[in-house]
Amino acid sequence: MSEFEFGDVATWLATAVAIISAVAAAKSSRVAEKHQEEASHHTKSSANLLEKEHQLKLREWTDQYFNSVRSWAEQVCLAISEATHIVDGPELSDEVKLPILVRLSSLIDTGRWYFPNQWVDDYGVHKETAYRGLRQPILDCVVSAYDLLRDSQYSEDVKEDLVKAQREFVSHIQVVLDPGKREQEIKKILVEFEESERLRNAPGEL
Repeated sequence: MSEFEFGDVATWLATAVAIISAVAAAKSSRVAEKHQEEASHHTKSSANLLEKEHQLKLREWTDQYFNSVRSWAEQVCLAISEATHIVDGPELSDEVKLPILVRLSSLIDTGRWYFPNQWVDDYGVHKETAYRGLRQPILDCVVSAYDLLRDSQYSEDVKEDLVKAQREFVSHIQVVLDPGKREQEIKKILVEFEESERLRNAPGEL
């Protein structure tokens, strides 16, 4: 084989090796880019999943809080309703009033957990922490019912005042619980929960 022919073959071999190397490098680059895109996509999906789970947990905590408030409000309504009915009786003794007064007193204090006093730095600073400041109007309704029952004898005026206290309380608690908005939130949560479950089960499909 002549020197020219040997050189020509060597050139072709070098060219072929270069082409094969370039093809392999390009393929490796595409594979690396694909893996990077998949990793980025997976990271984004995971971040979205974590964010949705965080939102759901936050709403779950909020729902637990509102459920506690609703349970407390139900007990308040029951106690005031009982007070309204016993004042109808011909004998309104302290013995008859005592169980309801005890419940109302307890509900006033537990209500401070959900509706703490306001302006605590300006009023009653000498009192215990939970009793400083001014009561919120929703608790004023419960205190009013307690005072009316404690000091009452049978009369239509007392009954009317108790009914008024209960109506005011129901109006306040309805603003707090906002049933219409809660219903919309529940529907939204259910949709997001389904989306979160889909992300959990198939995170690579998005």
